[in-house]
Amino acid sequence: MRLITNVFNLFIYGYLVAVIGVLAIIWFSGDRWWFGTILLYGPRWIYAMPLLVFVPFALLWRQQWLWPLALTALLIVWPLMGLNLHLNSQQAAENPALRVMTYNVERWNVSGEEFSALLDEIQPDIAAVQELAPNRWDIPSHWYVKRARTSVVVSRYPIIRSEILMRGVGVSGLYCVIATPNGPVGFVCVDMLTPRRALKGILNGSTIFNLSQIDKTQRMITKRWQESKQLSMWLKGFPESEKIIAGDFNLVVDSGIYRSIWSEFQNSYSQTEVGYGHTKRTKINVFNYTARIDHILSTPGLTPLRTWVGPDYGSDHLPLVAEFTYKNLKK
Repeated sequence: MRLITNVFNLFIYGYLVAVIGVLAIIWFSGDRWWFGTILLYGPRWIYAMPLLVFVPFALLWRQQWLWPLALTALLIVWPLMGLNLHLNSQQAAENPALRVMTYNVERWNVSGEEFSALLDEIQPDIAAVQELAPNRWDIPSHWYVKRARTSVVVSRYPIIRSEILMRGVGVSGLYCVIATPNGPVGFVCVDMLTPRRALKGILNGSTIFNLSQIDKTQRMITKRWQESKQLSMWLKGFPESEKIIAGDFNLVVDSGIYRSIWSEFQNSYSQTEVGYGHTKRTKINVFNYTARIDHILSTPGLTPLRTWVGPDYGSDHLPLVAEFTYKNLKK
């Protein structure tokens, strides 16, 4: 009996230490080291699985174990799985002046009719669209539209200027100046490099880790750092005082890249909502899971009021929608 107690005591406290270790690896090496990046973009719900065994055992055998298990569960549900805890105090006091949507349509998986229905349902003022297959479908004629390969900006208001930042044959950023009623807003649709392909190469189903792919994965991490730095510097070169950056960043908010480069902007979901805000559904090997990699960011003159995840129209992403007030926008 004492042996069983000692073994479970070791397992339960070891479980707590392991979760703290995973958090540390993600925080300090996510999007820096290949193994930390696997943990960063891998399924995080799996860390809760031991609770299904340990909690019932603690209830039946030794209830003082519930305290370390409760702390472990809190660490998993909150920082590890990315629970956002922010109630926006301005929500009741302000009226929305601008509604923005971003949506990765996954090339062929959303039809033109479905996208038109989504626009009618969400009623955005400006929308950023990523991965729209060329000549796939037409945007309704009453919208102002700017296309750059698979990236598209759709606006109720005139698009008075646009520029493109290329990434090889792809587009990292499509920057448009939108003539809103309160003055010009710089709006950029981003579609950044994904870590998924490199991770699929290293996560071999027969050997767990295909170590021959480590160098490729590290090179991809370097490329993603370079892309974010280039995109950030490119945006700083535009004269508009207020900007919105919306799209598929392929970055979670605890990524080293995101924290180093993009945290200077306001993240609409981070600053207005309670929840996870997951927009991307992923399958790597046998694991199905979701993540928050689509974001709507803004400069200080555009205050986010609320943010929500939109309905499923067939893509592996879900739309993300945010409302802003910008009454003090400089013209």
